[in-house]
Amino acid sequence: MSLIVTLYVPEGIVLAGDSRLTLNWITKSATGEQTHSISASDSNNKIFVIKDKFGLGTFGTASINGIPIAGFINQFTEQFVKEDTTIDEMPQLLLDFFGNQFNFPAINFYLIGYKVEHGISTPYAYFTNIAGKTYNRINATGDKVINGANWGGEIEVLSRLIQSVKVNQGGNWVELPNSSIPWDYMTLQDAIDFSLYAVRTTIETIRFQQKEKTVGGPIDILVLKPNEKPIWINKKELKGE
Repeated sequence: MSLIVTLYVPEGIVLAGDSRLTLNWITKSATGEQTHSISASDSNNKIFVIKDKFGLGTFGTASINGIPIAGFINQFTEQFVKEDTTIDEMPQLLLDFFGNQFNFPAINFYLIGYKVEHGISTPYAYFTNIAGKTYNRINATGDKVINGANWGGEIEVLSRLIQSVKVNQGGNWVELPNSSIPWDYMTLQDAIDFSLYAVRTTIETIRFQQKEKTVGGPIDILVLKPNEKPIWINKKELKGE
């Protein structure tokens, strides 16, 4: 699993994610089946720049036929994405590439970019579910662009912090007050800070929990702004000793 966070605010769009690769497998014995899980790597790439104009984040299945997703992202870009491809064409292209030839694996994508409409750069953010054969634009209601955030993967920690929760008080479940986040007034730096907070807090929380450590490693953060090339705020790099 992973945690991918997407924020869309007036100044730009932020896409962030962790770097942990978790391997799961099942063994069988005379006493039944046993599930195993290990953290195999903390250098897995989950955030990508496509054609120097789109951002792509992935979570779910980390490989196809034993090959990491990163290799297929390169192949997808070379074969399907042209210089004149627009952001609203990308979700269907992802479904066509990863679905039809790989039997619709359990991979999910966040896709961000801009499209010039009526002379104005309009932000687009999509969520694409390959196994479900669906996609939807998450930063618009009808024709109206909205500001906000969306996250997928290991969402339990962040959801408990941000969304309404209830606590048991004397046998009664009482909802705690929920203070909303004013996304419309969030600056781009605020959005970057929130994405870092969201992933880092999840990593530090599950570190102490009695559960699989499915989120970890360096946090990659990508920013898109109108009429500018994608900006890496955080990006892990290859290195030697």
